[in-house]
Amino acid sequence: MASEAPRYDPIADWYVAVTRDWGGTEPILGLLPDLNRQRVLDLACGYGQLARRLARAGASVTAVDLSPAFIARAPTFEPDGEYEIRYVCADATTTTWWDGEAFDGVVCNMALMDVTDLDGALATAATVLAPDGWFAFSIFHPCYPGGREGSTWDFGGQPSWPPDRGYSAEGWWTTNGTGVRGHVGAHHRMLSTYLNAVVRAGFDCEAFAEPNSSVVPVYFAARCRRRA
Repeated sequence: MASEAPRYDPIADWYVAVTRDWGGTEPILGLLPDLNRQRVLDLACGYGQLARRLARAGASVTAVDLSPAFIARAPTFEPDGEYEIRYVCADATTTTWWDGEAFDGVVCNMALMDVTDLDGALATAATVLAPDGWFAFSIFHPCYPGGREGSTWDFGGQPSWPPDRGYSAEGWWTTNGTGVRGHVGAHHRMLSTYLNAVVRAGFDCEAFAEPNSSVVPVYFAARCRRRA
């Protein structure tokens, strides 16, 4: 599949402003192994929020994103020389940017909803991992029914699926309003679609999490292992 345009570039400053204090890295962090001295890929890294957390935990990080605006902004959040992070502007659904040295782990945080070629992104994760390497991802929960309107990070209080078509109606959609989805849209997929794609890509699932679920789950996170 051909590379898609980086939809976040026109709203990069707005997105950074509204998400800088957002705890969107927490759901995936709870599933990660000890990162000390691990070589980790942050796939579809945005402006490096998770990459910096990984580096602080001792990982050597390569962070890849399609958006030149995000990649340009990412190093500006880092004290000089504190983090071991290499930022690369590239398509997460290809491996043309990869130097061939295998990673111990791959993370993809709150990004698979933005990727049109889901199988391509998962194939990248599987390809660059060492044998028995781990892969962790988090997504906006595809079953989320809405109701968090008013927070700065939400999708306009809308559910994660098109309300006029229902949960099983997969595909691209947008609220045409406020919030992240109102600005850039998202690909709605059923939870079973994500999990079946992960298994199809050659991963065995090890652990799942639905944190911050006092009423309904907002996030879904999983840790998987590359199948031998």
